[in-house]
Amino acid sequence: MVTTRKIIKKHVGSSKLTTARSTKKGNHINNNKNSQDEKNKINQTKALKRASSKSSGKYNVQDKGKIISHTKVISKITESRKRKREDNINNGENLDCINLNDLSEEHILQCIRVINHLTEEQLKNNNALFDDENQPIFVQVTCVRIPKTPKRCMRILLPHSIVSSSDEIALFVGDLQRGRRKDYEPTVEHYEDLLRNCNCTKIKTIIPMNQVKTEYDQYELKRKLVGSYDHFLVDGKIAGHLSHLLGKEFYKKRKLPTSIRMHSKDLKHEIDYALRKTAMQIHSYGDTHIVQIGHTSMERKQVLENVLATCNYLSKNYPGGWANIRSICIKTSSSLSLPIYTTLKNKCLVKVPIVQPKRPKAYRNVSGELTTIENIASVTLTPEGDIYIENEKILP
Repeated sequence: MVTTRKIIKKHVGSSKLTTARSTKKGNHINNNKNSQDEKNKINQTKALKRASSKSSGKYNVQDKGKIISHTKVISKITESRKRKREDNINNGENLDCINLNDLSEEHILQCIRVINHLTEEQLKNNNALFDDENQPIFVQVTCVRIPKTPKRCMRILLPHSIVSSSDEIALFVGDLQRGRRKDYEPTVEHYEDLLRNCNCTKIKTIIPMNQVKTEYDQYELKRKLVGSYDHFLVDGKIAGHLSHLLGKEFYKKRKLPTSIRMHSKDLKHEIDYALRKTAMQIHSYGDTHIVQIGHTSMERKQVLENVLATCNYLSKNYPGGWANIRSICIKTSSSLSLPIYTTLKNKCLVKVPIVQPKRPKAYRNVSGELTTIENIASVTLTPEGDIYIENEKILP
């Protein structure tokens, strides 16, 4: 008897054999097709090479001059492109102008509205005694590369003055009679009459030079003087002598006095022009610099014009120009900074700006011969006190 298992095995074995034979036939056919395709490709490439060699030989013989001129033109184009790239990396003037014009006035106005709304809510929450209290509005500038510059104060002329009606202004003037024991009241009366005749009512107090030396000689008194006034002006004749007497507190509080010409014919215009200026401290201690451009009681359009004027000035006079500016923000002393301009520029595209300090004409090296030693030597002395021996002459 034939069992069912044997029948199944026979059936399965016969099916496997048929499938194996069919796969072998298919593979053999595919291999033949692939070999024929490869032969056809090889023949085509050989024919193309022969044709190209023939044509190239004729072309090289006939049109060598055209090929040489074509290569020269291509080399000139590549050199010009390289120069343009280097100029854009080094200077960045064309791109910077486009970025400066792309400042959105609507976005700046929205930031100003938000700042005014925040200050109003802060006054309500703090239960301020006076509802008309003003808070200064600052522009915060962040640079790409920290510049190597000495400490200096950069004056920016604004279209609208940042001085409010409640601010107090003091004026530093020179003495009519020199000497510590001389009375300075006649000088105060003299300049008060001069301002009264010119219709200058913004200046509240006049501080002579002798009063600064006698009454404000201590550090605590200078701090009180800085806190008692909002803005300071100084006569241009004594501006250089007064800076070292006032101390560092005036520099920290950004209240360095602005110089004016007291001998000018239109003194009122001179004072108004000086009060339109704002000071920005440039240093190399960090990547942020702050400048005041208005206060909360000003109109929004006036603040907008002041912001645009500061950006225009910074694009030309900031260390490194507009290419070195990473971001510009608007803020108050107690609010968050709201950005109005930002870039994601790579640091490698910007060089480190180096600003040399301004030196007077007499600030120069002195060189001469030194004969106090055995060998005569030429020596140079710098204003900082450094001594350099250049060469030595051996005596016979």
